[in-house]
Amino acid sequence: MWDCAVIGCPNSRFNAQKTRPRISFHVFPHPVRESNRFRRWLALINNPRLFRLDPLNVFKSVRVCRRHFGPDCFNGVCRNLLPTAIPTLNLPEVRPVALVQPMDAMGDELERLLRDERRQQLKRHGAVEPPFGGEEDESGKRQKIGITLLSADCEDVECNLGDRFIDRIISFDAEQEYGDGPLAGESYGLTSFSGMVVKASELETLNQVEILNEPPETLLNDSPSARDHVRMSNEKGCEQLVQESTSETSNEDQETEQHSLLTETSGTKTEGKTSLADDANKRTTVLAYPKAPLNEEFFQKCRNDFYDCPKNVLAQNVCTRIDPFDACLSRKSLENTQHVFTYKIENEGKPLTNQKSSGRCWLFAALNCIRIPFIKQYNLDEFEFSQAYLFYWDKIERANYFLNNVVDTAKRGEPVDGRLVSFLLSDPTCDGGQWDMLVNLINKHGLMPKKCFPESYSCEASTRMNSVVKSKLREYAKDLRKLIDNGATDDEVKERMKKQMNEVYNIVGICLGIPPEKFTWEYYDKSKKYLNIGPIRPIDFYEKYVKPYFNVDDKVCLVTDPRSSNLYGRSYTVDCLGNVVGGRPVLYNNQPVELLLDLVTKALKFGEPVWFGCEVNKRFAGKQGIEDLDIHDFKLVFGVDIQTTMEKADRLLYGESMMTHAMVFTGVSVDPNSQKPTKFRVENSWGEDRGEKGYLIMTAEWFKEFVFEVVVDRSIVSQDVLDVFDLPPIVLPAWDPMGTLAK
Repeated sequence: MWDCAVIGCPNSRFNAQKTRPRISFHVFPHPVRESNRFRRWLALINNPRLFRLDPLNVFKSVRVCRRHFGPDCFNGVCRNLLPTAIPTLNLPEVRPVALVQPMDAMGDELERLLRDERRQQLKRHGAVEPPFGGEEDESGKRQKIGITLLSADCEDVECNLGDRFIDRIISFDAEQEYGDGPLAGESYGLTSFSGMVVKASELETLNQVEILNEPPETLLNDSPSARDHVRMSNEKGCEQLVQESTSETSNEDQETEQHSLLTETSGTKTEGKTSLADDANKRTTVLAYPKAPLNEEFFQKCRNDFYDCPKNVLAQNVCTRIDPFDACLSRKSLENTQHVFTYKIENEGKPLTNQKSSGRCWLFAALNCIRIPFIKQYNLDEFEFSQAYLFYWDKIERANYFLNNVVDTAKRGEPVDGRLVSFLLSDPTCDGGQWDMLVNLINKHGLMPKKCFPESYSCEASTRMNSVVKSKLREYAKDLRKLIDNGATDDEVKERMKKQMNEVYNIVGICLGIPPEKFTWEYYDKSKKYLNIGPIRPIDFYEKYVKPYFNVDDKVCLVTDPRSSNLYGRSYTVDCLGNVVGGRPVLYNNQPVELLLDLVTKALKFGEPVWFGCEVNKRFAGKQGIEDLDIHDFKLVFGVDIQTTMEKADRLLYGESMMTHAMVFTGVSVDPNSQKPTKFRVENSWGEDRGEKGYLIMTAEWFKEFVFEVVVDRSIVSQDVLDVFDLPPIVLPAWDPMGTLAK
C-alpha cells in the first residue's frame, strides 16, 4: 500500500489508515520529461527525505495522495490526475531559504539528467557538434549552434498528440534565453516560426525552423498535455523533426495569471544552476489582453445606424407592444402545419395531464407512456397513475442520495468550495429527473392510481417545499463534513444521516402527505361494470397488474451527443447523478441522431409510445404547439438569426443548448417515397391550452437539432447497439449538459 509523501498527511505511514482505502495516490512528474513540474512538486511538498533520493527513485517510488490536489487537477471522474496538476492543498509551509542547500544536491543530479536527455535528442536529429555549444566567446558564454532541419518550402505540418489538440495559436520569431534552471545562460533561436493554428490536424504553414539547443519548458507551458510530440515534414517527406516540450500549468494564482503561450520568466538570471527553492517561487509575466471599452462615439454611431434603417423603426414599434417572439412568427409555417399523421397510437391516454408549476415532466411523460397499454388491457375510458406518489418517493430518496454524495466527496478530499461540491450544494434537491431514475422509483416503490393518492398544493407548486428541504440539506452537509473532519467512524456518520433523513421525511410528509401502505382501487370499465383491486401494496400492484404489459426494465435509453469529446458507440454516465442509493445508475448509450429517428419511427409504427428528452423552448410556438426550425423568422425582425447559428455540438459546449423537458411521441408521418419521418405528434403535460388540446407537432428537422434522448423497447434495437451497455461507462462531470434534465 502506498504512503503519502506529505509530512503530517493522515495517509502517510505514521498515521491511521482508516481513510486510505478510499484515497487515490499519484506519481511524481518525470524528473527529465517534466523537470519544472517535478521541481515544483518537490518544493511544495517540502519533505527533506525526498531531497536525499535520486530523482528517478522519487519518480518510481514516491506517491502523493489526492487530498493535496484541488478539483481542477482531475478529470471528470475525479480519480485521474491531469498532466498539469500541482499539489496545493494541506501542505506544510515552504521555507525557501532553509531548503536551498538540501535541494542543491538534487539540482546537480537533475542538471546531469537533463543534459544527457537533450544530448541524445540532438544526436537523433543529426547533430555532430557538442550538444550545448562550441567555444566560449569573449564574455565566457558558449556560442550558439544552429541546426537547420527544415527548408523554406516546408508547408505540411502534422502533430501526434494522442486524443488532444493544440488549442492556441503559436506565433513567435524572437530568440529567447533561459532565465534560470540548469541551462541558465544558454539560448535557443526560432526563426520564421508562424501559423500553427488550433487543431493539430489542421496546422497550416511552417517556413523554417532553426534549433539552437532545446527550447525551455516554459515556452510551451500552455500546451494541453504534459509531453507534446510535434512532427513536421515537407511534401517530399524526407526531413522530420520531433520537438518535445513539457507543459506546465500552476494551479496557484489562477485568478491573476491568464496563461499565455509566449511567457517570460521573471526572476534573477544566474550563471550556471539555480536552486530548486528559487525555481519553486517562479512567477510568469502575463501578456494581458488590452480590453476595449465602449465610448460615446461608438454609441452615437450605433444610434444613427439604427434610425437610418426604417425596418428597425418598424420592428421597434411592433416589439415594444407585443411579445417579440410573436412578432417573429412565420405565417407561412403556421399555414402549412396540420395535426394529421401517417401512424398514430390508437388509444392515446385520457385525460390530458398537467404538471402545473412543477418540474415533474419526466414523471408525467413516463406515466403517460405506461398508462396507454394499461388502459387498453383493463378496458378503461381514462386513467392516470399517481404522479404525486412517485414525486413523494423521489423527494425522500433524492435527499438521501444527496447526503451520501456529501459524505463521499468529503471522503475523497473534495474541498467544500471546489467546483464539484459547490455544484452539488447549488441545488441539493430539484424536481427534474432521468429515465433510469424513474426505473429506480418504480422497481423499489411500485405504482398506484391517482385516485388513491391525488395531487397536493406542493405537488403542483413545489417551490416552497423545495426551499425548506434545500435549506436543511445544506445545513446537513455542513454537519456531515464537520463530523468527518473530526474523525468520526462510518457508523457514526450513518447514524447522523438517519436522524437528518427523519427530519426530511417529516417535512415532505407534511407538504405532500404520506402515501398509504396499501390501497383499494375501485373503478368502472368502458361497459360501466364495477371492479376493484385491493387491498394491495403499490409494489405488488405494479408487479401483478402493470409490469406484464409495460416492464420498465425492458426499455433502453439512447442519447445523441455530437460533441467530439463524446464518441458514438460508447456508454456514458454523469458523476453524482441519481436518486436511489444502490439503485440503477443513469446510463446513456450515445448514438447518431439518425438512429434515434429510425427507432422512434419504428416504435410508433408498432403502436408503442416513446419517452424522450429535448430542449423544448427553441424554435417553439407555444400557443400553437409547433416545434419547427422555420416557425420564427428572427433575422427578418432583428437583422440576425439565433438558436440555430451554431452546430448542435457547439451549442452544447457553449451553454446554448441542453435537455430541459421530457414528453411522449404518439404519432409520426413518413414520406411516401423514402419512408423517412417528416413530423411527429407529441403528448405534452402542460394541460389542454397549448397546441391541439395539449398535443404538439414536431418536424423531423427540429428533432435532429433539439432532441437528445429517447427510450424504446430493447426488442427493436440491434444487438451491436445493445452491447454498448456492457461497456464500462465514461463518467461526465456533474455539471455536464447531458445531466440537466434531472435539474
